Amino acid sequence: MATKRSIIVTGGASGIGKACAELACERGWAVTLADRDPQGATVAETLRAAGGDVRFVETDVTSEDSVRALVRAALDACGQLHGAINSAGIVGSSKPIHEIDLAAWDRVHAVNMRGTFLCLKHEIAAMWDHRAGSVVCVSSAAAIKGLPWSSDYCGSKAGINGMVRSAAMDCAAQGIRVNALLPGPTITPLAMNSSNANPALAKVRIRPMERMAEPVEVARAAIWLVSDEASFVTGVSMPVDGGMVVA
Repeated sequence: MATKRSIIVTGGASGIGKACAELACERGWAVTLADRDPQGATVAETLRAAGGDVRFVETDVTSEDSVRALVRAALDACGQLHGAINSAGIVGSSKPIHEIDLAAWDRVHAVNMRGTFLCLKHEIAAMWDHRAGSVVCVSSAAAIKGLPWSSDYCGSKAGINGMVRSAAMDCAAQGIRVNALLPGPTITPLAMNSSNANPALAKVRIRPMERMAEPVEVARAAIWLVSDEASFVTGVSMPVDGGMVVA
């Protein structure tokens, strides 16, 4: 009997991560859903009630012990890790660069950069001996385009893109693919709170499609990248942004 595909989804309590978990369940995959927000347990319960194979692990991606425990939980439940979508992240301090204090800068990079590194490290270690696997790291179109009052956020997301390119080279011979997904403006609680806190963003037009994405529109791309349908795709930073980076 073939082993059911097992994936980890971080940031799964809401937004893009939650949409990824939902789509993975529709495909019949086994999902280990992670978030520091205990609301993730409710999301997992809802998906299980609909027939999904889901477990929730409360996780702080800035803690190596916490990430290690997350990966161990996925392996204990499913026997093997086939993929991961690292969606956990936070927005910046919504200040111009000369007003950003160091603690705020460090916090954004701890979650977005350190957290992504720790997830990649332990997920890939779990896949290494199997010589197969696929990891998607959720970056941002802002890593390319840039946004006002967002140097801390844009810097952290640009770092993810570089880390993914290098990790893809490290892992290619092992049959493990690593890619970055770059969403544009998406209707998530995180994005809406950021827009409300950052008046400079009100001057930024959402071009050329003139709308924000629904989380599922981004999640479909993440699921494609992590699936065998993208079997020859690795090391890319793929915008899913309605044309934001080319406008």
